[in-house]
Amino acid sequence: MSDQTKKAVFIFSVCLSIALGLHGWHTLKPDYAWSTKIYATIQLFTLESGNPEEDPLPLTFELARYLAPLTTASGIFLGMSQFILLRTRQTKVRNLSNHFIIVGGNERALALARDLSASGHQVLVVLTMEGSVIAESCWNEGFYAVEVSESAHNLPEVVRVTQAARVIVFTEDDYTNLKLALLMRKAAGSHHLPVLLNLDDEQLCNTVQNQYESIAVCNYYRCVSRVLLNEYPLEFSEQSDFAAQDASDIRLIITHWDLLSRAFLYQVAKVAHYANCPKTKVYVVCKGVELVQQLIHAAYPHIDECLELHFLESQDPELTPNVVIQLLASFPDEALTSILFLADSPEDSFSGSVRIKDQCKKQENLRILLPQSPLSGSLEDRQLCVLPDSAVFCNAHMLLQDSIDHLAARVHQTWYEETSERIKQCLDRGDTPQAERYQNSPYFKPWTALRNEQKEENRGAADHLAIKLRALGMAQKDPADMDPAQVDAAAAKLDGKQLEALAEMEHRRWAAVKWMTGWTLGPRHDPSKRHPNLVSYQELDEPTKQYDRDQILGTGNMLRALSASSKKIT
Repeated sequence: MSDQTKKAVFIFSVCLSIALGLHGWHTLKPDYAWSTKIYATIQLFTLESGNPEEDPLPLTFELARYLAPLTTASGIFLGMSQFILLRTRQTKVRNLSNHFIIVGGNERALALARDLSASGHQVLVVLTMEGSVIAESCWNEGFYAVEVSESAHNLPEVVRVTQAARVIVFTEDDYTNLKLALLMRKAAGSHHLPVLLNLDDEQLCNTVQNQYESIAVCNYYRCVSRVLLNEYPLEFSEQSDFAAQDASDIRLIITHWDLLSRAFLYQVAKVAHYANCPKTKVYVVCKGVELVQQLIHAAYPHIDECLELHFLESQDPELTPNVVIQLLASFPDEALTSILFLADSPEDSFSGSVRIKDQCKKQENLRILLPQSPLSGSLEDRQLCVLPDSAVFCNAHMLLQDSIDHLAARVHQTWYEETSERIKQCLDRGDTPQAERYQNSPYFKPWTALRNEQKEENRGAADHLAIKLRALGMAQKDPADMDPAQVDAAAAKLDGKQLEALAEMEHRRWAAVKWMTGWTLGPRHDPSKRHPNLVSYQELDEPTKQYDRDQILGTGNMLRALSASSKKIT
């Protein structure tokens, strides 16, 4: 029985006892004043019946003088049990160690808590709204919970920060998240405590990621975009005859500008670089397109180096499907086109997507991604792809970036080992200056010592690995499922032209991450974010081109290193 039910039963018992008592005393002593009858009825709750001499007593009075004391006893029992339960829970929280702290009571935070708890971790959910019914739900689901004000000075002590394994700050407000993350990091002191905070605003996410090296930053919508782009690759469509390495015209239409579409555009700019498609064409169709264009270029001034961006105005969301239909009519038949159709509501997304599907003459090589809605539950159409529920994305490996960081760390480790070998070769032949240049690279350090921005560059390489595999003719979407020997065989079959196209693809991918994180063309100076290789592949020197070729040919070795390491949340 829930606490709410217990309270309701108790209140009902009190009211019933009073009603029965008043009726009984009125029957026994009709001449008594009502104030006296009320006082005498209240006495029944303390086992005092007023010693009535009448016999037999009215049934209502008999029921009242038994029910009232039982109600009193049950109230005392409930109070004591709640006190004992509260003390027990406080003791459990005080004894926690090596636990995960999740700050936030929204559905995404709770879904993450459930996933971690199911994996065998001790999870403490910190609710910054006191009196919330969520706390009881957390305890019932098997993880710990405390209610405390976000301004409480003893918050770190209450949640045992110095004994925790990790802190994840996941409230609904970005600036509250940042404030609490800094508080937790400061309270941890010298204790090595991984602190991760979620920031939904893409630009703030990038800023904080660059400014606070002691805190890791994740963006829920960026994580969702990473999964979606891997699940629904822009350059590969199951219902078409196009293979990944043959696609030369790849296009994306984004409707409705919001946090998800912004993060998706960022991910596409960073990752969507293909062998035979120089630039992915992206069309943003929404209201206030001039302002959206300014916002995009303010956040990413060099995004045009990565994508071919187009903007189309749609004054009324109801007219957006018509704009998209006209746009599709102008595309060549061979263009592989994906539409991320978002709207003010999931129902509007559904109706707009269906209109496009029914009225568009371009049926081949077209895919529409739309959010879930009550209308899309029974949808069966290969071209209309309903996105998973948001709770699906709230798993530990994705939100904590363990899945992508596991792969990104292997990418960096492979480069680190190759650079170490180059240093050794330079020293063996007496080329000390070149060896020192390799050693002085700001990237030449273990993964754990990299800055957040440097890790983000490696995440870009990890995200692109699946695209490389598809460019080699591998249809599987998850690199972990690939056989390295098959990848080696596919790479060995590449002729010079194909290898050159893939090497150019790798260079564009590398340059895109640089452009999106604020780098510019110029003499190499990492503090100023200048690099001489931010030019076209054709303008590179031969050693750099060979390095890009080696990245393609070494894909199989990368997969071997990946399979040799184990995935683990730390």
